[in-house]
Amino acid sequence: MKTIGLFEAKTRLSEICREIAETREPVTITRRGKPVVRVEPVPDQGMTIRERRAAYLTKYGSGERDDPVDFKPPARSKEQFSFRVEE
Repeated sequence: MKTIGLFEAKTRLSEICREIAETREPVTITRRGKPVVRVEPVPDQGMTIRERRAAYLTKYGSGERDDPVDFKPPARSKEQFSFRVEE
């Protein structure tokens, strides 16, 4: 596993992330020689976001009701929304 200092990781973060994504190998970031965090690639999901959304909609539907119900919001008065500024 590759080890990189915090300062170098900060200055080259984009490059390091690209390298991690390509090689699929985690990198340990150290501060003063002591490991602080490990950056690793996200596990391969196998499906694109569009494919996952299509599968979700197939399984759970669109969320819209087939029989829409007439909804009337409750009556509100202006007093509910008014406020006073104390001087």
